Amino acid sequence: MRLPFTLTLVFLLTACAGTKPIIPELALSPAFDSSEDIIDTDVSGQWWLDFSDPQLNTLITQALKNNYSLQASLARVRQSQSRWDQASGGKIPDVQLTAQKSRQWQDGLQQNGTTQDQWQLGLNASYELDFWGRIASLDEQALQQLNASRAAKNIQTNTIVSQLAIAWYGVLQEQQQLVLLKRQQARNKNALEVVRGRYLRGKVNASDMWQQEQLLESINSDIIRSETAQAIYQQQLALWLGKGRIETEAPFDRENTEYQIPHFTQPISQVSSESLQQRPDVKQAYSQIIAAQAGLNVAQSNRYPRFTLSASYVSAVDKPSDILNNWMANLIAGLTVPLIDGDNLRAEVRRNQAVVEEAIANYQQVLLTAMQEIEQALINESQQFYLSTSLAMQLQLANKTQEYLNQRYQNGAGDFLSLLNNQQDVLKLERQVLAAEYQQLRYRIQLLTSLSHGRFSENNVIDNGSDEHDS
Repeated sequence: MRLPFTLTLVFLLTACAGTKPIIPELALSPAFDSSEDIIDTDVSGQWWLDFSDPQLNTLITQALKNNYSLQASLARVRQSQSRWDQASGGKIPDVQLTAQKSRQWQDGLQQNGTTQDQWQLGLNASYELDFWGRIASLDEQALQQLNASRAAKNIQTNTIVSQLAIAWYGVLQEQQQLVLLKRQQARNKNALEVVRGRYLRGKVNASDMWQQEQLLESINSDIIRSETAQAIYQQQLALWLGKGRIETEAPFDRENTEYQIPHFTQPISQVSSESLQQRPDVKQAYSQIIAAQAGLNVAQSNRYPRFTLSASYVSAVDKPSDILNNWMANLIAGLTVPLIDGDNLRAEVRRNQAVVEEAIANYQQVLLTAMQEIEQALINESQQFYLSTSLAMQLQLANKTQEYLNQRYQNGAGDFLSLLNNQQDVLKLERQVLAAEYQQLRYRIQLLTSLSHGRFSENNVIDNGSDEHDS
């Protein structure tokens, strides 16, 4: 009888042992170089430090401290930490101290009644023997859910930092745009005076003056649009900073040209393959797979017998002074075996198997989406760099043309329509060059965000989390 029992026990242990999920590998595109770190994607996670912008650093520190969405994410992490602490409680015995006093009255028909007091003090302990790994799997499931919660917090952190940086440099870009528009306005006022003088001398038609006035008025419209855009960016800043409004300070003064948006000399064309695995959304999806597998192990172990040990050490006496002199110990071994449950346990196993399959499919999709996002960011980064270079070259040629046409017009040999068209081209290209620089910065921020692990706190210190229980 011993051999069949041993074989059955080995079979049960093998059947219930946790197995690692099989995750198909995905081929990486050439944009991910596995042999060399093309770009340092760590930089302690603080990619914005490369911009050398103290004001941005201050704003990000404030946002990481005051943003309400991030505070909610941190609260969810603490909730998950507490659930993990609870799940780990099954690894140690449950011990309880009991103290009790009781009084019993007995009425006598032939004699006076009696009263008896009893004092009781005891220790009770219970412990489940984790033969099938149920308790360990519950602990692992809660730990991976905690890791997924941390990753969700890191996703939120990345969003806050990137959107705040985009809004901050949007304010500066519109500020520079307003400075440019003021210069264009002044130039066109001077040009209008020249055309008006020629009109008064009868050298040009009134239509030339009206067209120049229309061009000047179009600049006034652009100033209004730029002021509106700057106000919207300031409201976005307030949102990410956890404030109702932004106070008007030096950085937002339209006459202040101290703050400039960063410029880059070359685009980023490749990134390290490790940058894909450090993304918080990928880490979150992977943790969900491990948590689902642990849940499957729990469901499988629930089909097998559960062994428990219970012990008590109790003293019950009539006088409190004797309570430490009369002890009774008790030890109980218990076995609980599911017999008839309407196929509920098997159905729960099948459900958890489907949960694992869902988590694996979700992980694959998240990985593909992450690859696509990084590749798109690389394409945008590279193409925008070439576009900015082309626009700068066009502006240089347009300025040369304007200088030539303006000289001819002042000498009375030029065509006003050609000069006016060239002026419009110069105005448009000047704004396009400035807008392209800001778009280049936006693409760089999006690329760095797509490579960031997001593990930083309000003090710009890496927050790796801890796989230890809170005391």
